[in-house]
Amino acid sequence: MTMGDQTEEFEFNEEGQLIRLNGGQTYLRYIEHQDGQETPVKFRLDGDAVQLDRHGARETRLVFQTDQETTTRYQTEYGPIHLVVHTKELVKEIDFANCHGMVKATYLLKNNGQVLGSYRIQLQFQA
Repeated sequence: MTMGDQTEEFEFNEEGQLIRLNGGQTYLRYIEHQDGQETPVKFRLDGDAVQLDRHGARETRLVFQTDQETTTRYQTEYGPIHLVVHTKELVKEIDFANCHGMVKATYLLKNNGQVLGSYRIQLQFQA
């Protein structure tokens, strides 16, 4: 995460589940542990987009689609903030037979046309 001239990195190693439903929907879910907090995280991986949902003190839903902007609402304890997600890069490589893969998204978050920060998520998973 880069905001202005400050950069922060976070790394998590969590156990999770890769689920493929009969309708073709694919989900990767896990519980993120940070600072004594447990946050349920779910990635929806089917189709051309990737959707990230985090449920905790702050509710987050981000939709990543290459070279597109999507709108979202970031719920804080003070109320919702409307954000635009501009996805610069989205890479998905999933091997269901061997139950491993990688998802990478590089994106900007904007509010009222102003760039709040540049972000990159890289998710690697294996059985």
